[in-house]
Amino acid sequence: MHQQNLTRLHHRPAALAAIALVAAVGLTGCSEARAGGDGGDAGTEVKIGYFPNITHGTAIVAEQEGFFDETLGAVDAAPAYAQFNSGTDAYQAVQDGSLDLSFIGPGPALSAFVQGPDSVRVISGAASGGAALVVQDGVESLEDLRGERIATPSLGNTQDVAARAYLADEGFETDLEGGGDISIVPTDNPVTVNEFRDGNLAGAWVPEPWASILVAEGGSKLVDESEVWPETGGQFVTTHLLVNAEFLADHPDLVRAVLEATVQANAFISDEPDEARDVVGARVTELTDAPLDPEVLAEAWGNLTFTNDPIPASLEEDATDAAGVELLEGLDDAPPVTDLYDLSILNEVLAAAGEEEVATP
Repeated sequence: MHQQNLTRLHHRPAALAAIALVAAVGLTGCSEARAGGDGGDAGTEVKIGYFPNITHGTAIVAEQEGFFDETLGAVDAAPAYAQFNSGTDAYQAVQDGSLDLSFIGPGPALSAFVQGPDSVRVISGAASGGAALVVQDGVESLEDLRGERIATPSLGNTQDVAARAYLADEGFETDLEGGGDISIVPTDNPVTVNEFRDGNLAGAWVPEPWASILVAEGGSKLVDESEVWPETGGQFVTTHLLVNAEFLADHPDLVRAVLEATVQANAFISDEPDEARDVVGARVTELTDAPLDPEVLAEAWGNLTFTNDPIPASLEEDATDAAGVELLEGLDDAPPVTDLYDLSILNEVLAAAGEEEVATP
């Protein structure tokens, strides 16, 4: 860790909806790509991280449709991309400045904030929703899962926390070693599919597209996570945009250009959802060599909402839940989670585009 680690050593949050992720590329900090202009940010290469997942559709559309090229080019800058297979790797790269911004899940963002409250900021939303507890045929209630095994993507990741907190609220005990009333077994998503197919798991609390893949394997949704968030209208953060705080302070024009591109990307997804889905599916397949069945991709895509709103209320609950199930230490000693957000430039961009601004926590 680059700063004092206040989280448990076993807390290794991963980005959501991982799909056969490629390895993280080597990073070098924000560098001068070429000379030119009148000083300022002329010729700057802006390093942007994302995961090759459909939940990172905002980033992929902005890349593939040329929105990042256009908006950064207008301020004499250029994007450079890095794909990751670990939320921990991504947030640490943002923290130490070798990556300027990254699309990332809520768990890693919380870990970064608890470790270094002044090191990072969330500046926009990207995706909401798309997670469920999928169970085997014949499982009709949580009681049917008593004494059984269910999977989550990794210990301490967002779905793992959600599953443990939900089961606790419903009166079921779990522990971090796989014991309790219902055994939670952190398992890589591709392995979960095989174990579910072979009948070795009674269910799995997983993000898209894995939830839809399990349904296609004969499973059914026992809990759609959107049902757990009535106070936010069923919306909860799946992916948002994290920036190095020093980069934000020193280069607000570059941050604005990035946000102009993400707002355009989310508008494109809203206006042309089928085309955007195909763009994202093709890019994910290219990066992972793991094509999705078109029907599964369509189902998974329909369970996601792409949004500029980072839905701060859900992240605050995520933090409380993670601490409550002993997967996030140091929260009581950190500033309020609301301090993680700086949505001022986003709202300027939204206002200029004639779009509704997001609420500042």
